[in-house]
Amino acid sequence: MGDIHPVLTGTPHIPALLLVGREDAGLGRTSQAYRAIRRQIIDLTLPPGSSFTETSLARQWHISKTPVREALARLRRDGLVTALPRAGYVVSPITLRDTDDLCAMRTLLSAEAAAAAARRGVGAPALDRLDELSRVPVALAAGEVGQEESLRAGIEFEAVIASSCGNDRLAKAVVDVVDELERVLRMAALIAPEAASPPGELQAIVERLRARDVDGTHSAVRERCERVRRDVLLVLARSTSVSRANIEMPPAVLPPATPA
Repeated sequence: MGDIHPVLTGTPHIPALLLVGREDAGLGRTSQAYRAIRRQIIDLTLPPGSSFTETSLARQWHISKTPVREALARLRRDGLVTALPRAGYVVSPITLRDTDDLCAMRTLLSAEAAAAAARRGVGAPALDRLDELSRVPVALAAGEVGQEESLRAGIEFEAVIASSCGNDRLAKAVVDVVDELERVLRMAALIAPEAASPPGELQAIVERLRARDVDGTHSAVRERCERVRRDVLLVLARSTSVSRANIEMPPAVLPPATPA
């Protein structure tokens, strides 16, 4: 997957995708199990609706069931798995409503982080890295890179901006929501692999950051996030599981009671 770029080295919040393949020997057993299982859910190795048990995962990772059980408790709190009574666990589904909520949260957080970064000023090394990453959609359109590299570049782009916002809690919130969004973006790419970002979209954001245009940066990031939100929801709505779902009658609207 490649090394983490120096502009993110040492920052406390790095997207999970950028950590894939890196040594995690410093982590405890529970954290290792959590990271491994979560990665399988996010990259769709464990797709939505798939079921498993503590025993099967412990056997797969050659560890005892205790750290697996503790890792699954964390994943339940994340909303990524659901416990089944006496039957193990199931990976939580991807729903249109939850995706809409997640994308809306991303819009709020990323736009605010970008505006804060523009106000504070982004360092030259970070701006240069953002400029490099902004060219990836052009390379994707030309067939020079694949979807995986494009996804990684987009996630790193947001992480670099978040790390420049000067607010550690906001940066963490951005990375957390982008980590969760990765699963949705991968699902959308499976349904519509031809979908892609407009080539000049990221470059416009870099230009506004370089100019320290606070309002312009906020608007450009917000427009990008909302464009992704619309595109993803449209793509997910094309899924056969959605198109074959039963349409339920809305609850009857009763007339107001007449006073006696």
